[in-house]
Amino acid sequence: MDEYRLVVFGDDWDVYQTAYRSLIENPSVYFISTFRPKGMLGQLQRLQFNPRLNSICRIPFKEKWNPYYLRNLPRQRGSDEEKLCFLILENWLRVEGGIRLLPYLRSHYPEARIVCFTQDLIATIEDHYTRRPIDVDYIKRYVDLWISYDLSDVRKYDLVYHPTVFSPTNIVRDESRPRYDLYFLGRDKGRLPLLVAICKAAKEKGISCLFLLVEVPKEKQIVCDGIQYIDYPVTYQENLQNCANSHCVLELLQQDAVSPSFRVWECISLNRKLLTNNRCINQQDVYDDRYVSMFQTVDDIDWHFVSEDVSFPEDCNPYLDDIRPENLVSFIDKQLNIKIRLS
Repeated sequence: MDEYRLVVFGDDWDVYQTAYRSLIENPSVYFISTFRPKGMLGQLQRLQFNPRLNSICRIPFKEKWNPYYLRNLPRQRGSDEEKLCFLILENWLRVEGGIRLLPYLRSHYPEARIVCFTQDLIATIEDHYTRRPIDVDYIKRYVDLWISYDLSDVRKYDLVYHPTVFSPTNIVRDESRPRYDLYFLGRDKGRLPLLVAICKAAKEKGISCLFLLVEVPKEKQIVCDGIQYIDYPVTYQENLQNCANSHCVLELLQQDAVSPSFRVWECISLNRKLLTNNRCINQQDVYDDRYVSMFQTVDDIDWHFVSEDVSFPEDCNPYLDDIRPENLVSFIDKQLNIKIRLS
């Protein structure tokens, strides 16, 4: 079986840096976190890629940056050119309309395998220039495998399913910080009335909540004890610390989404419980009613589950190994009948 080196076109967003840490730190993996160079080169590229300027006059030669992204990749291993497997996350698909990375890879690395992994709903992944959803048919022409985290997208676009991944984290409860029974972080996205109802019902049960709502206009804010409206970004490390200091994490899926979000992996990694409105969660391999409780309305919520202490003894969720990025790599191996070298 042919052996390949993994090249990840990833993301410098702190969520992805945390989730993919075990691959980022693996010396056998080449991880490209951003398409934006540093310094003056970055300023030059920022002008060249500016959507407003491109709407007036499409600035050419964006694809000339592609060799720059791969400049540090060792090409040779022994006397033969090393085989490569490119894993492309959705951040790069947003700029594909400009850089045309996919045809570049196919042309310059004809023996390589190209894999896309979308960890957001495809309908929400917009092209940086047209502000329209990414061109599915165009991408399919160049990739050997397209993986989606969402089962509805898998069915709609004829893709392959694999859940998102998460690297182990060493964040533990901070005893100097307040502890909460139920924690949520996110934007409104039409969920504010439900969040307010949950918060009010929790207070009646003596359940403490920390719901952080990001960028909600003042005229739409509803005052409720336990809800905080913030207009500043919360770092992912701060979010994980809030999870660690809570008994239970609340997951409210985007409209039309049916697959687990990062909230599930955070709960597994931090050994916390999950309260979710995902009615399909019990079809997942990592589902276990010892740490997951489902609801559809406020009346369905099991408040005793919410207020209980951690799910598993010794701070060890048994599904921790199942969500590692290395399992995604093994999945790609099987799908493409190759062997990606991780050591």
